[in-house]
Amino acid sequence: MRRARGFTFIEVLVAVAIFAVLALSSALIFAQMNDSSRISEARHQRLSELQFAFLVMDRDVRQMVARPVRAVPEESRRYYVSNSSDLIDSDMGGLAFVRAGWSNPGMMLPRSELQPVVYRVRDNVLQRLHRPFVDDSSGEQGVQNLLTGVEDFEVLFMHQADQHERWQRQDDLPDVVIVRIVLEDFGLVERWLLTSGVKPEPIP
Repeated sequence: MRRARGFTFIEVLVAVAIFAVLALSSALIFAQMNDSSRISEARHQRLSELQFAFLVMDRDVRQMVARPVRAVPEESRRYYVSNSSDLIDSDMGGLAFVRAGWSNPGMMLPRSELQPVVYRVRDNVLQRLHRPFVDDSSGEQGVQNLLTGVEDFEVLFMHQADQHERWQRQDDLPDVVIVRIVLEDFGLVERWLLTSGVKPEPIP
């Protein structure tokens, strides 16, 4: 009668080693897939954040109007848009102007349909500031954080195909606002934003 032959110790060790290698490989592949998924999701959220920031800026710039602000020095009131970081109190660059189209149906809310807005950078965060009234000097303002990881923020202007580093045309508005943002992960991102194209009447 023949005896049943079992596995030798060496064969068991080889089988265990093969299973261990397969398990380790599977674990590594699973970990890489998880990492790729997390990176992809983070990148998607980052792109959404960037797109939202430009969407808000584009909406505001398209509603830009020629409205002087009495809260600024008198010599600056006939310049309706500014990118001075000192005036805007920004860590780097900035943009300030008055926009129309701030919905107030039937004038039911205690504010006008004009909204002064400011874009500035604080602690590497692009912020949008607004006040309820154009000439409000109470210091109260709303602050909306739009974009993190901002390493540089620059605003330029185009008027009749000429580029301007500073807006120095009285009683006029630019045709295009050029926004350049340097992000820690995406590098330089540039967007050209069209204004309404409506030219203001000079202040008498």
